[in-house]
Amino acid sequence: MYSPRSLSPATAGTHLLALIAHACLLLSSSAPVLAATEADNQYLDMDLAELMQVTITSVSKKPQTLADTPAAALVITQEDIRRSGVTSIPEALAMAPGLQVARISASKWSITSRGFGGYTSNKLLVMIDGRSVYTPAYSGTSWDMQNTLIEDIDRIEVIRGPGGTIWGANAVNGVINIITKQARDTRGGLVRVGIGDQEKLSTGARYGGKIGDTAFGRFYVTTSDHDSNVLAGSDADADDGWQNVQGGFRMDGTSGSRNEWTLQGDLYKNDGDQIIFPFWTEGFPYQSTNYSGYTAKGNNLSGNWKHRTTSGDLLSFKAYYDYNTRDESFCEQTFSTLDLDLQYETALGDRNSLTMGTGFRQIDATFGNTFMATLPDQTMHIYSVFLQDQIKLLPDRLWLTLGTKYEHNNFTGSEWQPSARLLWKPAADHSLWTSVARAVHTPPMVQRNGVITVASYPTMMGPQSTKLFGNPEFESEVLIAYEAGYRWQAKRNLAVDVAIYYNDYDELIATSPINSPNRDLMFTNSKKGTGHGLEIAATWQAKSWLSFILTYTWQELSVEWQDPLSARLLGGESVYSDNYPRHQASLRSAIDFADNWQFNWWIRYMDNIKAQDSTSLQALTPVDAFFLLDANLIWKPRKDLEIMLAAQNLLNSSQLQYLSEFTTPPTEIERAFYGKVTWRF
Repeated sequence: MYSPRSLSPATAGTHLLALIAHACLLLSSSAPVLAATEADNQYLDMDLAELMQVTITSVSKKPQTLADTPAAALVITQEDIRRSGVTSIPEALAMAPGLQVARISASKWSITSRGFGGYTSNKLLVMIDGRSVYTPAYSGTSWDMQNTLIEDIDRIEVIRGPGGTIWGANAVNGVINIITKQARDTRGGLVRVGIGDQEKLSTGARYGGKIGDTAFGRFYVTTSDHDSNVLAGSDADADDGWQNVQGGFRMDGTSGSRNEWTLQGDLYKNDGDQIIFPFWTEGFPYQSTNYSGYTAKGNNLSGNWKHRTTSGDLLSFKAYYDYNTRDESFCEQTFSTLDLDLQYETALGDRNSLTMGTGFRQIDATFGNTFMATLPDQTMHIYSVFLQDQIKLLPDRLWLTLGTKYEHNNFTGSEWQPSARLLWKPAADHSLWTSVARAVHTPPMVQRNGVITVASYPTMMGPQSTKLFGNPEFESEVLIAYEAGYRWQAKRNLAVDVAIYYNDYDELIATSPINSPNRDLMFTNSKKGTGHGLEIAATWQAKSWLSFILTYTWQELSVEWQDPLSARLLGGESVYSDNYPRHQASLRSAIDFADNWQFNWWIRYMDNIKAQDSTSLQALTPVDAFFLLDANLIWKPRKDLEIMLAAQNLLNSSQLQYLSEFTTPPTEIERAFYGKVTWRF
């Protein structure tokens, strides 16, 4: 129905190979020297062997090196972010294998792991410094509301596969933890200004310093103004421009020799335009196109305290409060969240490392209802405890990690999420791991007690409408996941990471007809499915001045009705079975061809999909396979000054990447050019 104006994959690939070959021949004839980058980047001087020892925390809720992590994990560093030229967190996530990252409009994204994509994709837990940023209404993430200063990000830990044993419900197909730098690593000032045709104006400023004898602090502010794109298959304005402003602070300190603390917070506001189609009304004209703006704003405050006992045990307490509201013409939603988390780590002899914790979360939700969507005000309580034991079966060779998490919520009651992970290191540069885990996705508010209008029409009896009803009996979706992986540090300049998985899903969400004269629908646990795939990441430092990072993902997902009668009566295409790319590939290269000049390019391939259009709950519309090519040139005339010229989507004047199943008509993302100046002092 909607044909993106782009080169065919074959033509684009031919042009790209020619471009890369020409660039490499040109650059190899020079005498390259490794260029200097940001002084406070701890990853700058690491070779690949050292990068495998980078500490991550999102798998076990305690520090582990990447090489010793029994999970499909990848770390996106600040240097990766800087050299890629991305301007937002969603763009950066496309560097990870196994993630499907597609832009729906200027402010909307579909980001998911191992299938089940969509604007409302809900099986991927996203956190910023351990603070959950999912939306309780549908358990997804509003990516336009996550705009921390991108230069302050230390790393992004991406875990594909279930993380429910540690993080709880909704960490089904993956966990993303965006971790910002400690305040002591951001002393001094930073000012950044960017101008472009799509990102019309982007600014950022940060200043940090020492507070007293034992503490450091910083504050920041960032703004951006994004231009609108075009509707698919035409040159009509998509009316999707948006503006955001965000500010915040972070303080880190110590008290004595055994206590550490962190206090941080953010304040933000977004204003944007969007087209809502179809927009249903109770009377004439029944169906229309609504051109309206939206406002999303909020604030949060987080505190973290750690105490190391004389015996070496670690006690941690974390608390945060998050308030956010989103005002749109079809519904207004406001959430207040209080989260408390207590964790204790101890060693039991030389063989056992025990981690345990308990948590409480309260979510207060209020809604401004309309004819399009209705939800009752409600409060949700979640209580949890978890226990995990890492057992050394063979010293420095074989580890077994067993754990489980118990949660109780006032929607589905009690939920258990156990896991077992085995890590074997036959040699220092080889790591093999395998795992089995159970994870659940608890139903969000709209699926339990919401009412959504899906059609409005006149009849002889007067105006009538078809509704999609929440189901008070809706149960949690369940995943049993089997995974295995292999990491190999082949040489100090070559590293390979491979993961395979098999997922068995039960009680999946479906929309089923109910016995009503208006052909109403209801959310039900009527589907089941299986998924399996392969994910590869390889890094090659070909020369001191030339590096390549390749990722590849192959996946298959099959979803069907649980009972034969529903399959025979309802049948039809499965949304989840077709809205993911079976093949994805990404190749990035960083080239330092002078003391102060850097050139970076990044090409991505996304296989064809069928996605759900907002005009229908069931119809699927094809999105053709496409390539995306980004490139940038960085010049550092002085150590404290950096100038970047960047281009995105070079192969296409505009590209349809995804279709939103929720309100937004198909939109093509336009080619973009921008320049950026960053000054550090």
